[in-house]
Amino acid sequence: MFDPHISTLLSGTLFRKIMNNEQLNLLEFNFLTGVLINNNVPFETAFAAGTRKNPASIQLTIHINPSASLVLVTSLEPGSSVFSPSP
Repeated sequence: MFDPHISTLLSGTLFRKIMNNEQLNLLEFNFLTGVLINNNVPFETAFAAGTRKNPASIQLTIHINPSASLVLVTSLEPGSSVFSPSP
């Protein structure tokens, strides 16, 4: 069953920022996870430390329903974000 809160959240400013490959700062990411928690939306996060080759990044996986997830990867340093729907 699709939660109507998810479509409202996905149309928000921070999600549009991620979709437009804009960098999020840590404060914005924390706000985003707070919104997900307050709306009881299941999600997971993973942090990858930066190296000389790759920038530090955070992966956010939002579980839409038991068979669909949305994966968002955002860089914490200048660069781009990645949006990837996942089955």
